[in-house]
Amino acid sequence: SFFTHWTTKDDRITWEVDVLQPGLYNADLYYTCPPADIGASVELSCNSSRVAGKINVAHDPPLRGQEHDRVPRVGESYVKDFKPLRLGAIRLEKGRGAMTLRALEIPGKQVADVRYLILTRA
Repeated sequence: SFFTHWTTKDDRITWEVDVLQPGLYNADLYYTCPPADIGASVELSCNSSRVAGKINVAHDPPLRGQEHDRVPRVGESYVKDFKPLRLGAIRLEKGRGAMTLRALEIPGKQVADVRYLILTRA
């Protein structure tokens, strides 16, 4: 239910997108990151457009859900609260393309856990 174990610059998340309305979009990444791993830089790109941000605020809530289970889950994940990080604004052109989130810098052991990305017209 979320991207975890993001430990190398080779790791990335890619979405196939179809931009119906071109324009400037604010990109908000929902993440968790322990205090020891803050400082990672990430880049969101789509075709020739890019925006980068840095994870400077720790947010490391516990997993929830196991307290309601009678047996451990297999193949189903627990949940936790994710914090939004405004990466900035990215210009998207009309049409199909691959949107990619990748790490530029990983000063700790990992980048972050990522739940989702929200794009809203600026």
